[in-house]
Amino acid sequence: MFSSLLDDSAPSQKIWTLFKVSSKERLEQMRKGLIYMNSLDYFSSLKDESSGMDTRADPHENIHGVARASQKNKLILEIDGKQFDLGKKAVASIKYDNTKNIFIFSMGCIADNENGKATGETDDGIVFDGRFKEFGDHILIIRDPVEFAKRYVKALRSRKGIFNPEFLHKGLGRITYKPFYSYSGPLGVYSKDHRFDWQTEFRLAIGAEDKALNKMGALELHIGDLSDITQISTLQSVLDAPIKINRTKVHIIGDKAFALKS
Repeated sequence: MFSSLLDDSAPSQKIWTLFKVSSKERLEQMRKGLIYMNSLDYFSSLKDESSGMDTRADPHENIHGVARASQKNKLILEIDGKQFDLGKKAVASIKYDNTKNIFIFSMGCIADNENGKATGETDDGIVFDGRFKEFGDHILIIRDPVEFAKRYVKALRSRKGIFNPEFLHKGLGRITYKPFYSYSGPLGVYSKDHRFDWQTEFRLAIGAEDKALNKMGALELHIGDLSDITQISTLQSVLDAPIKINRTKVHIIGDKAFALKS
């Protein structure tokens, strides 16, 4: 049972565009090429600073899989050769063993859901959720996510102390949202509770040795100036007027990013 909790599927990488909501100062730093990545440890222990909303803190970030007891499956604990049934309501989880060295960077993405439409899509364009205000008052939109992915991969290849565990798959992809209160199975780095689904997250994920980190235990990755493929606007301007999108889908094959014509 527990081995199956590690078999999380690879995330989807098909998107229309990427965006990041934060303060103008942080977005200007990103536009200059700084991707500031915190660890799974950081996010799993973070106390959310927002007023009554858990926008960033997630205690499940360091959990790889969850098993719940049911009528068909019992959870058995074995101690000194003796087995103990943990009961009908028992829940067991498997955690990563190197969470301080696994780093993530979260953005939002506009991408089709199972119904063929993007979250918030209307006839007038994409309507953003007002809860994004909890992240900041400005938005950076990446007009060319294909080029962004190329620069990110290139920076990883040239940086010492970087590694890519198998469970991170290709190191980037869309988040899948699941009902954690009842879910049993693999989670992985690209899964979050469905209460976060309004964030439409796209995540970068990579491993880094201690020698590659700054004094705060974070990974600072410099991917080069992004001013030619990005723009910064006030978040309010986006909330007031739906975004029109050019449906050129992006897909990552191997280490290369391709634009797929609709």
